[in-house]
Amino acid sequence: MTDMNFIISAPGKVILHGEHAVVYGKSAIAASLNLRSYVHLLRKDDGEITVELPAVGLKQSWSIKQLQDIARHDKVDIQNPSTQNDELLRTIKEALCKDLEDTKLQASLTFLYLYITICGSASILPSVSVKITSKLPVGAGLGSSASFSVCLAAALLLLQGHITAPVKGDKELKQWKEEDLDLINKWAIQGERIIHGTPSGIDNSVATYGGAIKFQAGKITKLNKIPRLRILLTSTDVPRSTKVLVANVRERHNRLSDVMQHVMDATEAVTEQCERLLETMATESQTSIESEYTSLEELIDINQHLLEAMGVSHVTLDKICHVTSKYKLHSKLTGAGGGGCAFTLLRPDTEHSMLNDVVKELEAEGFNCFETEVGSYGVMVHDTLPDGVS
Repeated sequence: MTDMNFIISAPGKVILHGEHAVVYGKSAIAASLNLRSYVHLLRKDDGEITVELPAVGLKQSWSIKQLQDIARHDKVDIQNPSTQNDELLRTIKEALCKDLEDTKLQASLTFLYLYITICGSASILPSVSVKITSKLPVGAGLGSSASFSVCLAAALLLLQGHITAPVKGDKELKQWKEEDLDLINKWAIQGERIIHGTPSGIDNSVATYGGAIKFQAGKITKLNKIPRLRILLTSTDVPRSTKVLVANVRERHNRLSDVMQHVMDATEAVTEQCERLLETMATESQTSIESEYTSLEELIDINQHLLEAMGVSHVTLDKICHVTSKYKLHSKLTGAGGGGCAFTLLRPDTEHSMLNDVVKELEAEGFNCFETEVGSYGVMVHDTLPDGVS
């Protein structure tokens, strides 16, 4: 990394337990995935800003003059970003993004808003080229937008000197100090608001800090002890609306409140037991935690059945659970349900030959599979792009 050329990555997320129950004041546990988005930012001197996001077919350029005319030189409190400036957002959309739609529009608005608010106080806006690549499926409920926002916020804050370049720490990884991570997170949620309106803050917090968090009643708590867990992530590629699914659960809860309250209470118990197991597993050797893996598998099965009782499973998710159960593996949906993704817990000694058979069978059903880990590092800097990322 040089001062003018750097690569930043941030992880996606998976909800281990507690989805939907959080709406009713219960806790949920979300953890980082070792599937990441990457931002490669290059400072240049051609008077243009270029953004490329191959995953959604976006490649767009704007002149510094265009942005300079929009950028306000009002003093921005970088340490405490204010609520979203709707007037500025409308101006950006009308002046710079009028020919864009859907995902391309959201990505461009997020970049331009963060760029102008973070860099706008400079007398001359910096000319940069930004390319965003990702190993995360877009729109699958795995936090791809938050990973994108965290990478952008970190890159722009570093570009302007608002955070310092991280130094090598444990295992020679370059990571930021806690106060820098806090600032990255504050700005990343600004991007998430543009994309999602009223985000919970879960996704950007996981993408920033890594590891795992517990979320309850609007409060996010970082879990300090979590083991690295192998999982198989399977995407159904079935689109779904989180808003509709949440409304459907609400309607069932209103009609069958006595029954559904017990379902939510049981989900809370699963989440709490999972938290205790993860803490135990983080302090024990891999050879002495077989019983904990058995308990985690049981919790996955129980939670999947509870989610089915809420009405948020789907025939494709049921198929994934059925296929993996034939191999004595345990799966559950993650996120809103109704399609989206499921994860399957893999023990440390799960044989690759058997896993290959599982993947072949799932892919034959039309699913996309990713072997990955839970509990990976948060936002970080790389000297070069990892193999397989272009």
